[in-house]
Amino acid sequence: MILWNAESLNQSLRDILVEANSINFDKNLNFEEVFIDSRKPCANSIFVALKGENTDGHHFLNQAIQAGAKLAIVSHIPENFSDSNLILILVKDTLEALKKLAQYSRNRSKAKIIAITGSVGKTGTKEMLKTVFLSQGKTYANTGNFNNHIGLPLSLANMPIDCEYGIFEMGMNHLGEIEPLSKLAKPHVAIITNVGPVHIEFFKDEQEIALAKSEIFLGLQAGGLALINRDNPHFEYLYNRAKLCNINEENIINFGTSHRANYQIINQEIKGPNHTQVSLKLKNGNVISYQVSCTNQGVVVNSAIVVIVLEFFAKNFNNGIEAIKDYFNSAGRGKVFEININNKNILVIDDSYNASVLSVKAGIEHASNLKKILNKKRIICALGDMLELGDKSAELHEKVIGYVKEFNIDFTILVGKNMAQASSEMEPNNCKTFANSQEASEIINNFLEDEDIIYIKGSRGTKMEKILEKLTKYSGAH
Repeated sequence: MILWNAESLNQSLRDILVEANSINFDKNLNFEEVFIDSRKPCANSIFVALKGENTDGHHFLNQAIQAGAKLAIVSHIPENFSDSNLILILVKDTLEALKKLAQYSRNRSKAKIIAITGSVGKTGTKEMLKTVFLSQGKTYANTGNFNNHIGLPLSLANMPIDCEYGIFEMGMNHLGEIEPLSKLAKPHVAIITNVGPVHIEFFKDEQEIALAKSEIFLGLQAGGLALINRDNPHFEYLYNRAKLCNINEENIINFGTSHRANYQIINQEIKGPNHTQVSLKLKNGNVISYQVSCTNQGVVVNSAIVVIVLEFFAKNFNNGIEAIKDYFNSAGRGKVFEININNKNILVIDDSYNASVLSVKAGIEHASNLKKILNKKRIICALGDMLELGDKSAELHEKVIGYVKEFNIDFTILVGKNMAQASSEMEPNNCKTFANSQEASEIINNFLEDEDIIYIKGSRGTKMEKILEKLTKYSGAH
């Protein structure tokens, strides 16, 4: 699909073009994508040469050409570069140029824009919204977790012109980072899934994290909706922050299991490892029932977000509700599946992508519920260190060990020095510690018995997916 041409590039970038430089190439040339990674194949595309702490895109123009770039936006022309087939646009700052492209793309779009942040659950909620709104019309969302000061502008710059729904996740690890993202995206709906001690190393306390998350309201369009989790302990604070952002009280909507929630989950029945039947009371008092293809409590609660957005923006509400069941947790984000290793049937919960206290507790509770409902034998938890916790690290790792005891986990594999230190009060027969996930993966099979559940979780830096890779290798699964 055509996204950019000479005219739209000129209108986007004219304020930051280097003096005497103009966009004067063939006006019939069109471009289909904007990209920043020269390793990614992108035919007929625009390469933005960003300069970071460790790399400089200007050094990779030749690779970008091989990847499919027909035009590059640069802040200088590298020495010894003379490929006449690559059109160069010279700007004062390439990151600012990327933001200008994003701004232009957003302003020309007629799409309903949905923005999501939260300490946990934002990527899964974004993907569930995307799955459901594909049933309503042309839908676009930022890929993976392209949710920061580079990823979000890049995603906006690539939003299709005829898109009807745009769904954008926004992340942060410092105050002041979400505000410019929200003001760039200008959402019609701003969602906070929850607030907890994630990246707390960079914050004074949890309330300061809530303050940072509430910046998402600052870009909300007039008459837009603010969605807040009623079950979160920071609900009142977030509600007041929304009011301070001049959002009308009737447009501040809450959801959750609380009896005070505008949209209340009144019943959830697990019918299988990937099937929960949910009853949700709407704001008007009506009750609807639908299937969520997951049994994780956090995902079930966040499904209410999808229902709320459907109520306001769906072309066909019933079709949207039916489509909720088409969303499945992806690898690393709570995917549940069975493998067989040497005639041992093992249920795997792959939650290895990242970890925080909130998400670890939810995951352990999820495993505990599945054990009871599916009549499984034992739960084995493979837990890696949680990172970016600063001086609260020891306290929060001890809290996780408390959850292991609270939910009667049968055996725990602990990876990393923080988990090892926190495990000092655990029974030696109930746990084993490893310096890294590679060590743990080598003997993981020794701990498993028939009809076990294994739950795998840890921060990205612990690479807990190595354990999963070894398990699938043992089983012959791919």
